[in-house]
Amino acid sequence: MKTEQSPEVVRSRDGTTIAYERSGAGPAVLLVAGAFCDRGWFDPLAAELAADFTVYSYDRRGRGDSGDSHAFSIDDEVADLRAVVAATDETPLLYGLSSGAALALEAAAQAVPMRKLAVYEAPYMEDDQQDETVQSDLERLIAAGDREGAVTRFLELTGASPEMVGEIKRSPDWPEMCAIAHTLPYDVAVCDHGCESLDWLASITVPTLVMYGGDSGQWAPASAIRIAAKVSGTKILEIPGQGHGVADAAILPALREFFSG
Repeated sequence: MKTEQSPEVVRSRDGTTIAYERSGAGPAVLLVAGAFCDRGWFDPLAAELAADFTVYSYDRRGRGDSGDSHAFSIDDEVADLRAVVAATDETPLLYGLSSGAALALEAAAQAVPMRKLAVYEAPYMEDDQQDETVQSDLERLIAAGDREGAVTRFLELTGASPEMVGEIKRSPDWPEMCAIAHTLPYDVAVCDHGCESLDWLASITVPTLVMYGGDSGQWAPASAIRIAAKVSGTKILEIPGQGHGVADAAILPALREFFSG
C-alpha cells in the first residue's frame, strides 16, 4: 500500500501533521481512502486521472506518513481534510471510497470547500444491521496489543466468512493491515454516524454523485438511496459487475464524466 513518493505535509487544526502528494495538471481532485488504506492505495487511479486533473491523495491520520493524536473525533478527521483542501489553493473535486466516502460526506456537511462530491459505497447500515459492540471491541483489542484480533473483528463486521478471513491472513497484505489496525475505530466511528439518522446530510449543497456496485449486497443501494433522500439533487449510479472493492477501470469513466461535466 505504501507509496514511494516523498509527501508534502500540512498541519491540521490540532497540530497533527497530515502527509499528502500531488500529481498531474488541471482542476484539483482530492481522493479520500477507506479502511486499511494509506495514500498509496489510490496510486493507479491517480495515475489515470492525472492526465486531466491535479490529483491529491493523502494519509488519513494514523496512517502512512501522517501523525496521530491520543484522542479522536470525526471533527478532527474533517479538519485534516479541510487542511489538505486548503493546500490545493483552489476549490477541489472530491472522491471518497467506503469509510472515506462517509468522511467526505461529513466534510461536505461541514461546508469544507469543494466543487463536486463523488462517493462510492459509504457503509451506512440500518439500525438492525449494526453491531454496537464493534467500536468498544476494537478499542479493547488494540489497547491489549492484539492487532490481529482487531483486524479479524473488523473483517467479521464487513461480513467476511471464517474462510475469507483465513485467506486474507495468508495474503501478503496481512502485515500492513495489522500495522494500521489502530485506525479501524476511526473508520467505524465515521460510518456509525450515518447509521441512525442522515438528517445532517441535508446541509450539503454541492452536486453529489452516489455510486454503488451491482455485485455488492443490498445494503449498498439501500445506503445510496438513504443518502440521496437527504442530499438535494443527488444522482445515484450503479457500477455494474462491481463489489465493494471497485476496480479503477470500472469507476474511472464515471468520475471523469462527473468531474468534467
